Amino acid sequence: MAYSGFARLGGLAAIAGGLLWVVKGGGILLTGEQLPLVFEAAMPLFALGVLGLHARLGGRAGPLGRVGGFVAYAALTSAVVALMTPLTPFVVVAGFGPFLGLVLLGGDILEARVFPSPWSALPLAMGLGAPILIVVGGAALAPINERLLEVPLVLVGLAWMLLGYSMLAIKSASARPPARVR
Repeated sequence: MAYSGFARLGGLAAIAGGLLWVVKGGGILLTGEQLPLVFEAAMPLFALGVLGLHARLGGRAGPLGRVGGFVAYAALTSAVVALMTPLTPFVVVAGFGPFLGLVLLGGDILEARVFPSPWSALPLAMGLGAPILIVVGGAALAPINERLLEVPLVLVGLAWMLLGYSMLAIKSASARPPARVR
């Protein structure tokens, strides 16, 4: 299946956003210092990654997938606004919007066989698992050492990089012809 340059841009954006989170988390784990705006700069990149997934569907998105695309646009807009004026509602939409978009697009990605198995499950798994990992992992690790709060963010950053790689490098699953009955 041929897919648009926007799908490729989404893959690159997901890799870049994930790399920013890995750099941010790794920097805090090693030095205790956070580079300015690294965390926030990843938010619009994650939203672009979700929009790239939506483009990769190539018009095969169902109702939930279309809502997922809308959520990604809202997250992108909120991320841009939050970079200029860090108002809490925009930060929340920018932060959680891409994960909600992954959940909403996840079923359509599985059904349309955008990627071969098990890659098609990655967006849905990330959308459901990443927020839980960040909240629960952070709560479990913070009492040990506050710097360990960054471990879940580094893992989620690596997952975004893996998702971006899958968008760029993995071809669509070929639909098998129906079995012939004699």
